[in-house]
Amino acid sequence: MPTFQYKKLVRDNIPDWHRKNGHTVKGQTLTGRELRTALCEKLHEEADEVNAALSKTELAEEIADVEQILHDLCAEEGILPSEVEAVRLAKADRKGGFRTGSYIETVTIPDEDDKWAQYCRRDPEKYPEITGDDK
Repeated sequence: MPTFQYKKLVRDNIPDWHRKNGHTVKGQTLTGRELRTALCEKLHEEADEVNAALSKTELAEEIADVEQILHDLCAEEGILPSEVEAVRLAKADRKGGFRTGSYIETVTIPDEDDKWAQYCRRDPEKYPEITGDDK
């Protein structure tokens, strides 16, 4: 009898679907911090699937999965969809969206004490500092 390891959050009806098909399911119900962590891990998984989608239909399905996770994460944290939309609109007004495809390779900041330089240095994995001949 084959047994497969999932170790991931699944949609609410999936365990019952397996049981109805004669499968034995071992798992648990996550709550609180564990659920939030699992939702964030699932968001990464689904984002990878968005990138791997091969057709418009697959892309729509994967985007729907991402939206479901975001919806559930908001519900878990007590964030209303209207709050998210207000923040999205404010950020879009202030910083723009992502539609134009602006992609930055490097940013050189002339002042060592600039607040953005300090911000980048606090997260060297995200913003590695380039030194010497690498510039």
